[in-house]
Amino acid sequence: MSYMKTGCADRWVIREFEQEAKNGSFHFIDWLDFKDEFRKDCMLLDSEAAAINVLETTTYFQGKWTVDDYLDQFRDLIYNSRYTDPKTIVVKFRQGLDH
Repeated sequence: MSYMKTGCADRWVIREFEQEAKNGSFHFIDWLDFKDEFRKDCMLLDSEAAAINVLETTTYFQGKWTVDDYLDQFRDLIYNSRYTDPKTIVVKFRQGLDH
């Protein structure tokens, strides 16, 4: 997990380490369980459609995330959605930003 330092993998590892710190152990039974959990969270069958679905809802907001965390997640969504129009990207970003 220490080599997983970018994108979805990095955020997934951070969440797993936070859970491990709370519970005292990882929840993986074995290597296959680890792979299944990782794939479930980071390797969607259709990541483009999933990202678009998130960006097009009215429930995607910064909430209690820091601006850096919100920006990281937003960049991943934009990359996965394959949006390229700068105006659309700005509108989507500002729509969820907590002013």
